[in-house]
Amino acid sequence: MASGTFWNAMERFSTMGIQLICTFILARFLTPSMFGLMGMLVVFTLIGNTITESGFSQTLIREKEVSKKTLSTVFWTNVILSIFIYIILWFAAPFIASFYHEPILTDVSRVTFLVIPLGALNIIQLTLCMREMEFRKMCIISITASIVSCIIAIAWAWHTHSVWALVVQNVASYALRSLGFWITTRFRPELTFATDELQRLFAFSRNLLVTGLIGNIFNNIYTLLIGRFYGATQAGYFVQADRIRLVASTSMTQVVQSVSYPILSKINNSSNPSNHSTPSNPSTPSTLYQPYRRIILVTLLFVGFLMTLLMSVGEDLMQLLMGSPEWRVAGRYLMALGIVGILFPLHAVNQNILLVKGMGRTVLWIEVARRTLMILLIIAALQFSVEVFVWSYALYSFLLIFLNLYVCGRPIGYGLGEQLRDICPILMGFLLMIVIAECSNHILSLQSLTFRFLITLSLTLIVGLLYFHRHSSFREAVGLVFQVLKSKYNQFKP
Repeated sequence: MASGTFWNAMERFSTMGIQLICTFILARFLTPSMFGLMGMLVVFTLIGNTITESGFSQTLIREKEVSKKTLSTVFWTNVILSIFIYIILWFAAPFIASFYHEPILTDVSRVTFLVIPLGALNIIQLTLCMREMEFRKMCIISITASIVSCIIAIAWAWHTHSVWALVVQNVASYALRSLGFWITTRFRPELTFATDELQRLFAFSRNLLVTGLIGNIFNNIYTLLIGRFYGATQAGYFVQADRIRLVASTSMTQVVQSVSYPILSKINNSSNPSNHSTPSNPSTPSTLYQPYRRIILVTLLFVGFLMTLLMSVGEDLMQLLMGSPEWRVAGRYLMALGIVGILFPLHAVNQNILLVKGMGRTVLWIEVARRTLMILLIIAALQFSVEVFVWSYALYSFLLIFLNLYVCGRPIGYGLGEQLRDICPILMGFLLMIVIAECSNHILSLQSLTFRFLITLSLTLIVGLLYFHRHSSFREAVGLVFQVLKSKYNQFKP
């Protein structure tokens, strides 16, 4: 897992890091509202990609063996669905523009949505790489596509100062990724279609499809509603703050999630050869208990520590990176989104247990329950300012902890009380770091931007290290990092 995490983390962080650097450069040529326009379309793109993929990737990873006939069937299904969805979105473009009161979105969305059929071309290749844990190949392809697409976008923005630079960057990135996987992967689809195999796979993946749809809609509903009710500029601030959160929290968690899922599946299959989906006795710890507990605590500590550091200097960070004081608004949003980022591992990694156990229906019902809670909070928050609306997202994430920990821990005998005892000391450490940072920012409010940024960040880091240096998960995480780095150094040294 440590080796796979190294390359997966390299891919995620390098790709998003390159895109962030690109964004910091593009912010010199583009306005916040232009970033907001692109953020408004994300939810539609994700819905299209989710329907196209239909949960088949995770289903294929879970399979002990897959034939080329099965892979070809899923490939053609993905391609046909992507074309159908793109046609629908093409005709829906004027209505999307009308919904946001932004006429330019008609043309922008029709070009942007090309990423759906482009992405469908590499779904099987990507799944095979994940199944065989070829994360190094995925890393090289993603980094190359990101660098090239960013260079194109910067040149376009410098020349035109228009939103089309962001559109070109998005489409080029998808196209180059697909090209890279086709060049480096041996799989080529056959002209076959096995209806019985598709039905068998869909029996499990359909719950993941519905769960993915609900998740993608509601994970991006804040951007959608901010753009609709508070304007493109506020959406632009929110989108950029959320991108920082995605790099620090979601990306790292998804790295662990994508690597741990096949590993936990192998452990589950070896201890349960029949691969029944019936959950274990909740009072009896299963073979997954210790591996999962270590994964969740190490991930929470690493992700939360990084997220807390970013929250401590949020406003100053956004002004320094984006080059203008107006972006400090995004820094204020980052404080609320940081809470969402800290708690994200507790939601995402927990779901792996249900997937490994084949409890797709439970995943679906959890998704329905959590999104019902979100709707209630959104309805209440829309009556107030955009700041209150953003903070309602943090409240939702906090309330959701108790549902996820209770339901997801039961199949492996890891109860709610035990999980809370494990995570509360970590969360208290993050709270201490934030309090120290706020005091530092207040005391140094009259000092220069760079000086305040460096002092607050350094002070928060020192306090965090002093608090966590004796924590067993912290020591284990540091040990894993050094072990992986030493292993990679030994591989590459002459």
